[in-house]
Amino acid sequence: MPRKPAQKTNPSAAAIIPALVTVFLGAGVAIYQSTKDESEPARAEAAPPAADPAPGSATGALARRAEFDFYLLAMTLHESFCAERGQKKECRARQAKALVIHGLWPEKLEPRQYPRDCPAPRLALEPALTRELRPLMPGMEDGLHEHEWREHGGCSGLDDDAYFQATLDGARVLDAALGAKLTTIAGSETDARELRTAADAYRTGLGATLTFHCRTPRAARPGSRPWLNEIRQCLDDDGPGGAPSTPLDCATVDRRDQGCGGRFHVAAR
Repeated sequence: MPRKPAQKTNPSAAAIIPALVTVFLGAGVAIYQSTKDESEPARAEAAPPAADPAPGSATGALARRAEFDFYLLAMTLHESFCAERGQKKECRARQAKALVIHGLWPEKLEPRQYPRDCPAPRLALEPALTRELRPLMPGMEDGLHEHEWREHGGCSGLDDDAYFQATLDGARVLDAALGAKLTTIAGSETDARELRTAADAYRTGLGATLTFHCRTPRAARPGSRPWLNEIRQCLDDDGPGGAPSTPLDCATVDRRDQGCGGRFHVAAR
């Protein structure tokens, strides 16, 4: 809440006000201003690093929203990721989920012009939300949530709990739509049409809101097809406070499959 500007005093009037009245008035203003300051929440940018809240405490501080047009929810094929990163804590734990959270990214219509590294309060998630996130975001073992908040979440205009709750809600939908299918076909080949059909069977129109991203890892056999590495969902920023809400046909925001070709491999353990 901005402070009211101090009222100017007419010099001629001030000259005739008794000194005792002036003292009392000045003391009253000081008491009022002190009480007002104590009742206002501190602005996030003014809080010194030493005053950062303990994890799980309520800060009431919002990130400062950057200019962007929509979101991408990025979900990683866990076995594909771990094929080259077996030393990661999340890979040593052998997470059961086929699809896991990479991040929720504010995006502009122009490719590769997304905002990043925006000033934001330090991450301090509620403990209950942290526990709910872990099964779908095993990268938290290696600090992925901290990285995603610094690079992407701080640009969303949401507080950290709202940002990660939206991420979790979207991830649960994609896990329910495609997790079992990806587990069933792990170790074999598929194509984008088959996966979009599976997504549409879960929720009509869901397939068009997804893009598939593939690459050929070093772990692949020579001459093998590319591996499915990531699935991304396009989401409008039309939720409360600019949160992701309505799924978008990715073609309308110029986002398409990348690197997958006609068919691609789904990694298995």
